[in-house]
Amino acid sequence: MQCPKCGNDNPDDAHACGSCSFILTKPDQERPGPSKGKWLLPVIGVLLVALSAGLVVFFKPTWAFLVALLALCSAITDIRRNWNKRKFKGKAIGAGILVLSCLFMLTLSYLRIDAPPIPNDYTIRDLRSAPPEYDQTYELLGRLTDVGLKLNKMSPIGLSAKEISRLEEINDLCKHKDFGTIKRHLQDNADDIIKLWRNAEIGREILTKLNEFPEIADLSEPSLEIGRSWFVSLRHLTHLHRAYVCLQSSQGNHKDAVDTLLTYESFVRKLSLNARSTITNLVCLACSGITINMANFIINNPETPPELRLRLERSMIPLAREHTSLRNALISEYIICKKEFPKMSNHPKIKYGSIAVFKLNSTLRLYMNFLNESIAIEEGRTQSNELKVWPDIYPNLPVKIDHKNKFPWYYRIYNPIGAKLLDIIAPAINSVLRLRTKLQIHSDLLKKVLDKRLGRDVNLKARAYSDEYIVDVENKKIFSPGPDGKPDTRDDIKLPINPEVLGW
Repeated sequence: MQCPKCGNDNPDDAHACGSCSFILTKPDQERPGPSKGKWLLPVIGVLLVALSAGLVVFFKPTWAFLVALLALCSAITDIRRNWNKRKFKGKAIGAGILVLSCLFMLTLSYLRIDAPPIPNDYTIRDLRSAPPEYDQTYELLGRLTDVGLKLNKMSPIGLSAKEISRLEEINDLCKHKDFGTIKRHLQDNADDIIKLWRNAEIGREILTKLNEFPEIADLSEPSLEIGRSWFVSLRHLTHLHRAYVCLQSSQGNHKDAVDTLLTYESFVRKLSLNARSTITNLVCLACSGITINMANFIINNPETPPELRLRLERSMIPLAREHTSLRNALISEYIICKKEFPKMSNHPKIKYGSIAVFKLNSTLRLYMNFLNESIAIEEGRTQSNELKVWPDIYPNLPVKIDHKNKFPWYYRIYNPIGAKLLDIIAPAINSVLRLRTKLQIHSDLLKKVLDKRLGRDVNLKARAYSDEYIVDVENKKIFSPGPDGKPDTRDDIKLPINPEVLGW
């Protein structure tokens, strides 16, 4: 071994130069071991990837995207160049950090990207509407707004608070199942019913004026604000008409009973035709259900003349599809959500940085698919061209609102707020659709009862929930088992009958 300082030759096992005492180093000791510093660049690179990815996703600066891309490329290049020079442990660390960084970027990107806006979206022009000159009809309805009952003890229809309470007592008696029992209750309260009918002249005159119009126009802008409510007064008028019509029928004033029923039923049909809000539609469904009960009472009365039974058949039955349609209500609710959702998406509690936890467009697309399917079922056709609820670059994984409102786990991760909102909206809409089906079944049952009363052969084929309607002579009712498909349960949809009159 030659001394690097003085050049003197020394033995190979010497530790110091024999001439100048310089400490000697073996050739293999001169080679430096693997430096930990060589891992510093890729580690810094992948950390920059994670940091820049966060900047891109949360704050969206362009320079952060470029830094992330350059850092990622640098880390990949360095790890690839030194792959064969490193031991297994070093390779695992480098590859693991790189994979985790890429997954971090992909996950944050997955949570940030929304679906594109909906082309040809619903607007107020898609709603069924009446001519503008009929706008005054809703001004007339506004006179029924129940705002003065507490102030002057008088309702808009002309009844005092005490009389309204009495009317509700009589209405409860009209809900009895047995025809004979209802007739007896009506006779016992005949004087009060006639008095209430006369005192409610103001409300009845408003309905008469509304019936002079070919259509009742709801031209309001879809909004969360319900505004002044005339629903309570209309409910009182409906109950009053039921008591009066059934009383007149039981007293033998058959023509007056049928005339009053058909006048009120005509008003309800006109109101339901252009109704936009879900609440108005629900009111119309309830009123139509009560008019069916009135007609059923008249049909089951053994004294009702044949010509009046035929008149009921021509004028009232069955309910046309447009009178039970919820298309306006469904589209109105969608338009309201389309206006309100953007306000929610910018709320600090459901937004972090620029990450849209609430995917507005994806939520609206999924809602529209549900809306279009409901309308298609109502109109007896098949829905086509479902909107994709994912961004264009994503695969079109199946997502659908079903009756159980179960969303796939991957959609709940992608759009947690939107899925939660539709968890609330979808059951409410399904409940309204079930009420509409209940009214349609009631209309069907009334048609069966009338056919039987007219001496015709009756086909008991059911519209929904079962194959056939059930006639229960012992309990004096005709009914559908309802949504649960089981007879004699709480959800049965039924009409009381008088078997002795109908011949069942």
